[in-house]
Amino acid sequence: MTLRGIKHIMVAAALTVVTAVAGLTGTAQAFTFTDGDLVLAIYGNETEALYNLGKASTLLAPGSQPTSVDVSAGLQAAGVGINPVRYAVYGHDALDSNNLAIWAGTKVDPAQINAGLLGVTIQFGFSLNQAGQGGFTGDTVAKADPQSFSSNLDPSGDSNFSGTWPVGMFGAPGENLNILKGDVLTSVFTQVGRATLAPGGLFTIGLGANPVPLPAGVVLFGTGLIGLIGIARRSFHRMVA
Repeated sequence: MTLRGIKHIMVAAALTVVTAVAGLTGTAQAFTFTDGDLVLAIYGNETEALYNLGKASTLLAPGSQPTSVDVSAGLQAAGVGINPVRYAVYGHDALDSNNLAIWAGTKVDPAQINAGLLGVTIQFGFSLNQAGQGGFTGDTVAKADPQSFSSNLDPSGDSNFSGTWPVGMFGAPGENLNILKGDVLTSVFTQVGRATLAPGGLFTIGLGANPVPLPAGVVLFGTGLIGLIGIARRSFHRMVA
């Protein structure tokens, strides 16, 4: 079976799990996100703030102006504790099975990222699973909550999205992030925008620079984990069925 075929099977299984979990969530919550949305996570201590920024296709559309959001309340809540505050931008798109994508932000120059170590498929699965949790009331959630950013994409605390990326995918307030879009099926990622969280709590996101393609022959380091993820998804599906 081809790598592309394996990825399609993994995505189909993950979508089945999300459907099952979504059926258990009940009424709509204040924070939710779905296919095509970008999420801002502010974290580092025992409370995390999550914001649905809207559709990536709108925020990063050609000719669009930067979008700003006041997240000062979430930044203040996430700053209670002894650890430094970080912020991350991420999301996924599963609406079109032939155009599966993830987004992530890093302060590292994209040209310095080792393309052979990217696990685009793996981040897709984790982001999809978090979206399927159903959301929560308000803008903040406990770090220990199963719906938090850390519980889904940063359990190790190194902000590399559970090993998806070989570099940290985060910034500190005042630092810029390069927003990257990764194609799950073709293993290509492109810089599509930039974002920054000002120390005062104003978050801004807008268009970015040039394409950064992976070598055509790259096999994602996360490919070897696809089978394990598939097993985990099936087991979780049986638990919630």
